[in-house]
Amino acid sequence: MLNRKSKSIFTLAASIVLIFGCFSRTDGVKQTDIKPLVGVFLSKHVQYDHFDRELSRKTMGNLLNLIDPGKYYFYKSDIASFAAYEDRIGEYIESGKLGFITEIFTAYKKRHDESMGIINELLKRDYDFNRDEYIAVDREKTEYAIDGADMRERWRKNIKLQLLNYLTTVKDVNEAKDKLRNKFRLNKKRVDEINESKMISIFVNAFSTALDPHSNYLTQEEHEDFMIQTKLKLEGIGVILRSEDGFALVESIIPGGPAAKLPAAMQLKPNDKIVAVAQKDGEPVDVIDMDLRDVVNLIRGKSGTMVRLTIFRKADESQKPVRMQVPIVREEIKLEDRAAKSDIFIMKKDGKEVKIGYIKLPTFYLDFDAAQKNDPAGKSSSIDVIREINKLKNLDIGAMIIDLRGNPGGALTEAVNVAGLFIDQGPVVKIVYRSRRMEVLSDDDPGIYYDGPLVVLIDRFSASASEIFAGAIKDYRRGIVIGPTATFGKGSVQEYNQLPSKKGAVKITTALFYQPGGTSNQLTGVAPDITIPDISAAWDIGEEKLRHPLKWEKIPSANFIPYRNYLNRDMLGALQEQSRKRISGMREFTELNEKIASLKKLIATREISLKEESTIEKHKVRDMEKQMKRENDNRVIDIKNDLFLREAFNIAAEYMETLR
Repeated sequence: MLNRKSKSIFTLAASIVLIFGCFSRTDGVKQTDIKPLVGVFLSKHVQYDHFDRELSRKTMGNLLNLIDPGKYYFYKSDIASFAAYEDRIGEYIESGKLGFITEIFTAYKKRHDESMGIINELLKRDYDFNRDEYIAVDREKTEYAIDGADMRERWRKNIKLQLLNYLTTVKDVNEAKDKLRNKFRLNKKRVDEINESKMISIFVNAFSTALDPHSNYLTQEEHEDFMIQTKLKLEGIGVILRSEDGFALVESIIPGGPAAKLPAAMQLKPNDKIVAVAQKDGEPVDVIDMDLRDVVNLIRGKSGTMVRLTIFRKADESQKPVRMQVPIVREEIKLEDRAAKSDIFIMKKDGKEVKIGYIKLPTFYLDFDAAQKNDPAGKSSSIDVIREINKLKNLDIGAMIIDLRGNPGGALTEAVNVAGLFIDQGPVVKIVYRSRRMEVLSDDDPGIYYDGPLVVLIDRFSASASEIFAGAIKDYRRGIVIGPTATFGKGSVQEYNQLPSKKGAVKITTALFYQPGGTSNQLTGVAPDITIPDISAAWDIGEEKLRHPLKWEKIPSANFIPYRNYLNRDMLGALQEQSRKRISGMREFTELNEKIASLKKLIATREISLKEESTIEKHKVRDMEKQMKRENDNRVIDIKNDLFLREAFNIAAEYMETLR
């Protein structure tokens, strides 16, 4: 397996080298970088190889949607004036005549300034929160404003809605207005700070997402975040921040990080405000009203270096507010909360004790740099899953559950490697490139690492690499796939290339992937063998809901033989019926189905009431969203709150008995 990983990573590294010579050698993208960037995308993309008129129109539509998604700034007359460019963007890129980008952003800044005047005027008004009126939320079907009166009415309803939202957490409407004024002030500051590099990055993303939803340009900061997610480690102080009213606030402390090791008197606490940041003995930099991304950049740094945070802490009524300086030495922090974890669940079944192993896999992660150097210290989901399987096998489990709910995917090779732990040698996924060239990624290791009964859990938020794993298990009939719905439906492969001189990175869709049987999960997802209700089913999301998704065609099956001894139609039918009876007889599932139906109705509505009682409905949505969080009390298994998982254990136990 490690050899196969190394080969795949070498190919990726080679593709990075190929694009190094195409860009000017300064930090941040410039207009002169657009043509070579576009060329890189078109040279590698699975379906597009030239800039045609359709792609030009999609790019313009995406650009306007990225700049003004709510249609609160541009007028119909603005859009009409931009129409002169929408068929010719490819020509402009080729000739280097890119003034239209600056023109569009200049118009946006002008309209934004005009809207600030409207907003300031409207915030002086009184609002009747008992008046029965509605605001449309489907912006795709909303036309651009015709004139100033139309725009003012849009902003009036928008402001009323935001005041209603604030009134759920503040004491009165005046405090809500103050918070909203500050929010718009900060937003204007961000708009004023849009420079050439920011404009170009937005434009390149408008182009790349016209190719498909998953081709992107990433800024240097976004690239660094992406690397943190794939490596599950970063160099910093181990604090998660959030932005609120112009302040960077401490959201939580990462266990085991430098901030968690501070003496008790200097411990950071949730809601501490970071007002200044200094490097070692340097002067503190005021970070009030600074973009959260910039604050994070000041705090992160090389392991072993010091950063000093100036903290403002709101005290109790009996005490004065505290202002203190906290020196912290940065370290390499491993994000263990995103790594594979296991536990064992012991249940009684027909008077017998049944042990079921459980592995939660949040993502298919891989430290590319470490793997390329054959560094055993690098994180890898497949190596971690092997470790967790060993733990469970030593506990003499009778069945195993792999939980991929909420797993958005990750490294393609890791999906193949993890699937290979449960099947003998054979194809796991077929990849089809732009030239119709096909590549089969297989498990080349003989034998099965875990050969017992297997159950795979999915939901609508399981995507990409998760779908490769679940699709292979299903095609091989190696185990049972359980979920409330089909998976997300992302069946495309992206190649990731870092750009030189801190210009960021590009992520390009280079292929579509197919299950061993020749079908793709693109758009439709992987359907569960057994359906269990879960609150995640309320969210109507998926690849088919995104802008400009790719299409696919069925291809010939790979050369593989499904297992006959793990699952058959009769066995599956019996398990489905047993689960259906159990679910239909449980009050908790009846109540859950009612909640799902209620939440679906709320989410599907195209209008929001601007009456004060509508905030009760918003609280319902928030309460239901909380139920989707699986990290209750940091427990790996939470049977009390996770009704879906409880039923999955019942099915696993019955599956185990059936196989016996």
